[in-house]
Amino acid sequence: MDIRHQAVVGAARPERGLSVAPLRGRTGLKLSGEVSLATRADWERALERALREGGRMYRLELSDVTFVDVAGAGALAAAAQTLQDGRRLVLHEPPHTLCRLLDLFWPDLRAIEVTS
Repeated sequence: MDIRHQAVVGAARPERGLSVAPLRGRTGLKLSGEVSLATRADWERALERALREGGRMYRLELSDVTFVDVAGAGALAAAAQTLQDGRRLVLHEPPHTLCRLLDLFWPDLRAIEVTS
C-alpha cells in the first residue's frame, strides 16, 4: 500500500473513540462511541473487566454506542462463551448492528441478554 492510498483511506473515515466508565449503583460499565479496529483494545479491556468483576449478571450500558464491527461482536461472543454457572452479560440498548450480528453468527448464545 502506498502513502497516497493510506491518506485517502484515513481521510474517508475519521477515527472515533470509545469511552468506558463504571455504572453508578450497579455492577457494570457504561460505554459510548464505537467499537472498531481503532477502539478494539479498549473494548476487549472492558470485556475482560466484565468477566473478572461480574457476579451472576454484569450490565453493559450500550445506549451511547453507535457501532460495533464484526470483530467486536466476535470478542463479545467469545467472552460470553467463557461464562459458567448461569452467569450472563446484560446488554442494555445495544446498537442494532450488534444485535443483528449476534443473531446471525451466535443465535444460541444464552450468556448474553439484551434489554431495552
